Amino acid sequence: MRIEYINPFVEATFEILSEILKGENLKRGELFLKRSPTPNYGVSIIIGLTGPASGRVLLDMTSDTAKKIISSMSGGEIKDLSDIGKSALGEVANMIIGGAITKLYKKGFTFALTPPTVVTGNDYTIDTPQIETLVVPVVFGEDKIEINIALKES
Repeated sequence: MRIEYINPFVEATFEILSEILKGENLKRGELFLKRSPTPNYGVSIIIGLTGPASGRVLLDMTSDTAKKIISSMSGGEIKDLSDIGKSALGEVANMIIGGAITKLYKKGFTFALTPPTVVTGNDYTIDTPQIETLVVPVVFGEDKIEINIALKES
């Protein structure tokens, strides 16, 4: 996977989350690799990409982290992940991926993407392609979002 594909996703994630989570100190955790973009924390937002490379970006977080993000967006406390909350998470993903796609376009890479799919719960599996996945943790306070970037040259 080319580094030129990775940095725009990380940069866009930090830009959007900094805007939403005003006052939070965002830090990048230690990067690691895994075999496929699989969820671990109970709330996953999945976006497919095609272009010079194809694959998925999966944003993975706990329910509490998701509620914190939605609460910051709405200006009020969110206690559960209703359909409106899931829609808000999808919009966060759209903003992040849209920012990344714009950065990639400026570097000469054109990608098409699928609408975000938000999956919640503790007992689910997602059929994922076996593509080496770079995981970039974004840590803020006790919370963490893992950006799973799984792209394979087309």
